[in-house]
Amino acid sequence: MKKLVFVYNGDSGLVNGVMHYLHKRISPETYPCQLCGVIYDGMSVKQEWLAFVNALDVATEFLHRDEYSKQYGKTSLAWPAVLLHEDLALQKVVLSASDFKNISTLAVLQQKLGDFVRNEMVGDSKAVFPT
Repeated sequence: MKKLVFVYNGDSGLVNGVMHYLHKRISPETYPCQLCGVIYDGMSVKQEWLAFVNALDVATEFLHRDEYSKQYGKTSLAWPAVLLHEDLALQKVVLSASDFKNISTLAVLQQKLGDFVRNEMVGDSKAVFPT
C-alpha cells in the first residue's frame, strides 16, 4: 500500500516535545522543523491541516526522525521531509528538507501536496482539489 510519510526534524518523547515547544516559542526563526512550524499552532495541529490531510484520501503517517529510523531503517535524508512509501520501500522524496526552506505557510504546503497527489498518485486517491 502506498502512503505519504511525514517526518519531523526532531526526536520523539516527552522531554524532546517540551524542548521543541519551548524552542518554537522562544526562538521560532531558528526552529529546525519547518513542517512543525507550518502545521502546528502552539501545542496542537491546526484543524485546517487535519481537514486537508483527511481530504487527500491517501494513507498518511507522521513520524519523528528517530521513529522513522526504527521503522524504515537509517537514511542519509535530511529532515523534515515528506516521502512516498510503498510498504517499507521508499518510492520517492515528495518534499525534501531543502524544499521546506521555501514553504513558509500552510497554504503553500497544501498546494504542493495537493499537486503531487493529483498528478502522481492518480488512482491512489479519490480526493478532488480545486485547480
